[in-house]
Amino acid sequence: MKVSKSAMRCVLEGTLIGAAGMIPGASGGMLAVAFGIYRRAIDAIAGLLRNFKKNFLFLLPYGIGVCIGVFITARALEWLLLNWRMPLMYLLIGLVLGGIPALVRSAGSKLTPKYAACIVLGGAITAALALLDSNAPSTAYREFSHLAAAISGGLITVGIVIPGISTSFLLMYIGWYEPLLSAFNRFQFSYLLCAAAGALAVAVLLISFVRRMFREHPAGASYCILGFLIGTVAMIFPGVSHGDMLFHMLLAAAGFCCTLLLQRQGNEQQ
Repeated sequence: MKVSKSAMRCVLEGTLIGAAGMIPGASGGMLAVAFGIYRRAIDAIAGLLRNFKKNFLFLLPYGIGVCIGVFITARALEWLLLNWRMPLMYLLIGLVLGGIPALVRSAGSKLTPKYAACIVLGGAITAALALLDSNAPSTAYREFSHLAAAISGGLITVGIVIPGISTSFLLMYIGWYEPLLSAFNRFQFSYLLCAAAGALAVAVLLISFVRRMFREHPAGASYCILGFLIGTVAMIFPGVSHGDMLFHMLLAAAGFCCTLLLQRQGNEQQ
């Protein structure tokens, strides 16, 4: 029963990570950080061939969850953003903010001017993406080919591997976001295979770099991600609706507590 509960928790976390990777303004990688599994997942992927069984079994439930999250989100995203955008964003804000305590602890160093600069850098990168989105024309469109699907898959992976960066904005800017969702919803396998190939190629290139940064500069990397987190929260903040403010705050609090609970259960089972 304990193994079953652990697997279900991992699938749930993976589902949320996959869903966040598809939602504009959100970040799958940031939720992985918030849940306390980011560095373990990076190490497991990088060392998959050296200790295949152990790392594969660790990654499997998360991978299943990510796939579930991506496909569910692709189908539900249009309706949710149209009818429940503000509640959804408040829930995501709570989920992300719940990861701040663990992220600060993982830095292992006090905040110095150098690390403050890392926070500013992370926030600036996120702000640049927000500015790009605000300047994007609403009718932007480019032909969605199989090559475009591969590039789109790679961009989505960037948003999962690098916490705090939402590359869905870039897809919207070049007009490939809606065609990608359509490919998922209609199970257009040729496009999906190209997207998967692009995602795999980018993951191989990025993971070794990110892993090296955490090994050689753990505090700097952690504080930079904290800047991504702060920038992400500011970027996805949907504004204030006074009539529903209590409901939205309760959603944010529920997301915050959910992240803390998932972290606590993960620490107990390590």
